[in-house]
Amino acid sequence: MKKISKINENVTAAAAAIILSAVFLSLVWNNNVWMDEAFTASLVHTDIAGVIKRSMADTLPPLYNILLKLSTDLFGYSTYVMKITSVVPMILTIALGATTVRKRFGLRTALLFMIFITGMPLMLYYGVEIRMYSLGFFFATASGIYAYEVIYEPTAKKWTAFTLFSVMAGYSHHFAFVTVAFSYLFLLLYFIIRKRDMIKGWLKCLLATFVLYLPCLIITLRQFSRVSGYFSMPDIDIRMFIQYCLYPYTVGMRLATLLCGLIMLAALAVFAYGMIRGKKRDITAMYAFWCFLTYYFVLLFGTVVCHIMSANIFVDRYLFFSTGLLWLFAAIMLSEERSFIPALVAALAVGICVYTVEWQVEYGNTADEEIAFLREHVNEGDVYFSIGGHEEMQNCIPFYTYLDKDTAELEFVYPLEKAISVSRQRGTNLWITVLDGFTPSDEEQKELTDNGLTMEKMADFDFDRYKCEMYIVR
Repeated sequence: MKKISKINENVTAAAAAIILSAVFLSLVWNNNVWMDEAFTASLVHTDIAGVIKRSMADTLPPLYNILLKLSTDLFGYSTYVMKITSVVPMILTIALGATTVRKRFGLRTALLFMIFITGMPLMLYYGVEIRMYSLGFFFATASGIYAYEVIYEPTAKKWTAFTLFSVMAGYSHHFAFVTVAFSYLFLLLYFIIRKRDMIKGWLKCLLATFVLYLPCLIITLRQFSRVSGYFSMPDIDIRMFIQYCLYPYTVGMRLATLLCGLIMLAALAVFAYGMIRGKKRDITAMYAFWCFLTYYFVLLFGTVVCHIMSANIFVDRYLFFSTGLLWLFAAIMLSEERSFIPALVAALAVGICVYTVEWQVEYGNTADEEIAFLREHVNEGDVYFSIGGHEEMQNCIPFYTYLDKDTAELEFVYPLEKAISVSRQRGTNLWITVLDGFTPSDEEQKELTDNGLTMEKMADFDFDRYKCEMYIVR
């Protein structure tokens, strides 16, 4: 009977993992990208040496860019391939839930965890974005999970897995590594209190982590030395800090936001009740609560750092890396028989709402018409300038010319005076987009008039979150 039960458990976990993986994959079949995605996708539109050089000039670690370059070389340069590359780490996290989490905490915890990291706010959005967030999420979450594995089975295999996951988190994103740091802190505190003989092993792990991360650390320090010159986020005030505290529970639908908040409140209530009654004062409960606190530790760290540095390098999306552990806490706390079904129903309801919102983001409009227009009208050597949203359009419009080998690549040139000069020297067309809500400034209009030029509207563009008009200058 036990053998049959074990087989059923394996089948249930595997089926859930396949279904939830399919949810992520269902959102990748579109050409919509926003500025950051276009920037990353354009960064890998070169050879591997160029990718590494461009990555060194960026403010983030290079691992995702290298993996993205390898995947596009193997399977083709398309948004589908790039979005699937981002989805793979989320699928690996689901697989981790179906295996390691299930074996350690049981099937109910594993099912809730897998559903949470699929259907809770932020998961689908960052899980399909052509950026390094899903990669850092996987490594940071895996590091946190294996921190607990090390406590129960401090074997060389577990220590090695924990170390490698932690280091790879650092090579994915700086704040994924910050999340990992709190897993190290948890282990240190636990060993000091309960198993002082394990501190030596922890120190060896820390040394190995430092040595393996050192090359990335050197790059990071160089990047931070010049970060104030061109990279800064809005300062964090009290209002924004509160928004960041609630960030993991916010959905574009009020009911879903309410249900999401109730799930976490219920998990906290179960933990508090267990602590008061003395039923949850074991290492599992304390580990789970640390997983919850990790999100807020990262938030406090980011807030302090941005007030110390001359430029704020911290923004809400950098908290995403710690949300896997946040929802692992909820999964552990709500996995008991009485709370499992209500938590499951609420999670599925939130997931449906989140999926509806994300489906609209991905498929609400399409860039296919824009790509076809560029293929038909853009010629080799054509120059491009944007009015309104320079950074957004500078990345997005040229990127769409990279997707089709039959489309000539469009070069963004700034400012307008230089764009006019370059197009005349080459004898090629000058294209201008005007972002929705903007009009040519008096200076820009004068620049065109003084050169005997006018803008002729050719098309309306509507893709991802952007609307603009496309003009040719004659």
